[in-house]
Order: sequence, then structure tokens, then C-alpha cells
Amino acid sequence: MKKNRTILYTLLANVLYFSSGNLVAQVGVFTHNPAQTLHIDAAKDNGEAPDALKLSNDIVVSTTGNMGIGLLNPVTKLDLRSPDNKGIIGVGTSVQTPSEAGAGAIRYNTGGFLEYSDGEQWIALPLTAPAKALVNANKSSVQSIGNNTATPISGWNETVDLGTAVPNGDFDPSSGTFTAPRDGFYLVSFNITLANGNIPKNTFLETAIESNQSTENIPIFKTLNSYPAFQAGAVSNFISGNCNAIFNLKTGNTIKFSVKHNLGTARNTLNDGKLNNLSISEL
Repeated sequence: MKKNRTILYTLLANVLYFSSGNLVAQVGVFTHNPAQTLHIDAAKDNGEAPDALKLSNDIVVSTTGNMGIGLLNPVTKLDLRSPDNKGIIGVGTSVQTPSEAGAGAIRYNTGGFLEYSDGEQWIALPLTAPAKALVNANKSSVQSIGNNTATPISGWNETVDLGTAVPNGDFDPSSGTFTAPRDGFYLVSFNITLANGNIPKNTFLETAIESNQSTENIPIFKTLNSYPAFQAGAVSNFISGNCNAIFNLKTGNTIKFSVKHNLGTARNTLNDGKLNNLSISEL
């Protein structure tokens, strides 16, 4: 009789175990609110409303078998792209042969570079850094610059653009906008000349280079050429301006170029590409 009761209890325990396994859709370790099939809150700090910092120590496995470390919605088999920007992989050395490691394996070579296996040999990953951004452009078309109005300069002709962005590289000549391909420092130079016309007393020509990265930069650099007085009251001539700057840009930040004057009436840019030009060099 005792033996029968033992068997009965064992069967009942198994039924309860497998039943609970079917009823539980998600498993949370140190969290009461699992966001995926398996969710581990390593620091036990999520609480009811976890922020990005608290989620940075979480590990999840989705229904598709994707694993996320520091994020809740992995889109690859292993996704480390956490908001704390610490999602890096440490790769060590290996004594396995390429065939043992299998095609697609990566290892660190003590010579200071990474290698990958194609199944037959270890192949060093390219060591050449990407080409630095370099843009040269000139403007030979006429553009009207209104009086006392900062006017973005557009309609450039590119002569050099080493960027790979589609369709125009890093610089869009039609709008006159440069987009930084990566974090770094950029040396920028800008020259413009306005067509011949009267230059009244107490006038100026302002050239400006502006970035939308204001956190680690002076956001706008300006150069002012002033014309305080002439004996005859006014002269007729070309007027030119130039501006130079160094920006610390983040990927996707932009640079634009503009001109402003108070000559009294609208003035056209000179249709000479030799006198209207810009250059951008990644340092």
C-alpha cells in the first residue's frame, strides 16, 4: 500500500510539474515582469519601471531564440546594442585549427589583429582604416543674397568627395550640406565673392559656417568684413569673405554655409568658381 502511495505521489508531482511548464509563458529570474521568454535581471534592480541604466544588466532570450544583453528586443542571434554604449565583445586567442573552429569563427592574434576562419585557414581581417572624409567644391552659378538676411549657399559643384554615402557622398552639393560620416574633428574652409556693385559706407559682408552639434562645439563660426567709410561715400567693386573653423562632430551631424550683408539691395554671388569654394577635411 505504501509503495502504491509513493508511485501515486510521484505521478502527481510529475503532472503538476509539466502542467505548470505549459501554463508559464515567460520565465523571469529576479524580475516579476519578464519581457521575453527568458528574462534575467542580473542586478535585481528593475523594479516596476526600469530605465535604460537598469536594463543594461539584463539578459533576455526571445521566442525566436535571439539573445539580448542590455536590451529587451534583440533582432539578431546575439544582440549587444545596449543604450549604455558598452556592448562590445572580448575575443581571445585560440589554438584551434581553422577546420576545428569552423567557417565564420573569429579569434585574436597576439600580433595585434583579428582573424577569421573560412574553414580551411585563418585569415587576417583588413587593417586599413576607412578613408577620411575630404570634400572640395566650388560655385560658379549665380545666387541672389538678400539684404540683411542670412542666406544658405547652395548649388555647389563637387570636385572631390571621398565619402561613400548615397547618392552624393558626404556632401550634398544641391543643398550645400555636409554630413559627418563618423565621430571626429573636421577642418572647414569657406570662401565667397559677391558680384560687382556699389559698396556704401558702414556696410559688412558676413560669412558663416554652422554645425548642429552644439554640445562639444561653438555651433557657428562667423567672419565679418566691414567697410566703414569711403571719401566719395560709395565705391563699386567686388567684395569677398572667408571663414575657417574646426568642428568636433558626431556621426550624422551636419555643416552648412551662409552669407549675410547689408549693402542695401540684393547682391548676386559672382559666377566664378575660382572665387567661391569650400573644403572639408577630416583630421
